Amino acid sequence: MKETSVVIVGAGPAGLGCAALLKQMGIQDKDMRVFEASTIGSSFEAWPKEMRMITPSFPSNGYHQTDLNAITPDTSPAFSLHKEHPSGVEYAQYLRNVVRHYDINVDEQTRIVDVAPHSDEGFWLKTATGDAFHCQYLIWATGEYAAPRLNTFKGSELCIHNGRVDSWDNFNDDHYAVIGTYESGVDAAYNLAIRGKRVTLIEAGDDEQATYDPSRVLSPYTSERLASMANMDLVDLEQGFKVIEVRNSGDHFELISETGDLLTSSGQPINCTGFDTYLGPASELFDVNAEGFPQVNTFDESTLHRNLFLAGPKLVHGNNLLCFIYKFRGRFATPCSVIGAELELDTSILRHYQQAGMLLDDFTCCEAQECFC
Repeated sequence: MKETSVVIVGAGPAGLGCAALLKQMGIQDKDMRVFEASTIGSSFEAWPKEMRMITPSFPSNGYHQTDLNAITPDTSPAFSLHKEHPSGVEYAQYLRNVVRHYDINVDEQTRIVDVAPHSDEGFWLKTATGDAFHCQYLIWATGEYAAPRLNTFKGSELCIHNGRVDSWDNFNDDHYAVIGTYESGVDAAYNLAIRGKRVTLIEAGDDEQATYDPSRVLSPYTSERLASMANMDLVDLEQGFKVIEVRNSGDHFELISETGDLLTSSGQPINCTGFDTYLGPASELFDVNAEGFPQVNTFDESTLHRNLFLAGPKLVHGNNLLCFIYKFRGRFATPCSVIGAELELDTSILRHYQQAGMLLDDFTCCEAQECFC
């Protein structure tokens, strides 16, 4: 069994953001391992090639305003990529730039298949190739893209989940039903419509939420594209239609609502109902709440096991969902400060993270939101 102090599972923005911070604290390579089941940023590379980051990137570091899509205070996707809304492939390139800059060793193509608390302390991990590791601290940062919601309704297998779309250029039918009207649903409808396809955009509810939090409502980038479709005469919006079943009727697909209403789709319906938390072999090491989110304490630590931390887009504290990079990056300092203090690393870098707005330790700023105009 190979020994190390810290294991980070996942080489996306959350895993690499924590790794970069620990490197700045002075952790040695022998004391930290980063495991990635595929390649660095592979979840972003799996996006539909037309998909873009909805949060804008801008290189304003010199004014102490960190790029919204950056994972460290001193980097900026906009600066290195020259893009305001990077594609998934471009953002993966930014993540590789971060790895090179901070000299982070990442074990790519190394899938963790088993995780268990060690009999003494820490955790025991096993890879798909049979290698075994023991660590004192474990940061789980596998994100959500590996867990698309494929069983949301009966007949879901007849649909294609937007997370498995390579390019919208490959869709050749003249009409598609898109199930879900959040970011990915509008993105699908927009890309199909600009290719001349007719689209029925299906929304389960019919009420707008009284908030400007993009974790709950559409971002301005997506809202603008949705508004542009009103003039295309190609997109119909069906509100209050909760899909409970999809059927294949030979030359078309039928979508049934909970009230018995019927819609049709010429092509395979597009399932844009989102993603679940991917905990994989660590599933039994986290408790989950009624909505399926892993439960963590104030240190983003599993409520079941000490020194097991969660980082990434399924991080929830109270009513605060930290699902975007500019949100969950504010919590990189939380597990790293615990680890840094106990391993006697140099934690002075945390002052820099705080000055850059990347240290979120008081959620009262999120709970009482005010935006006057």
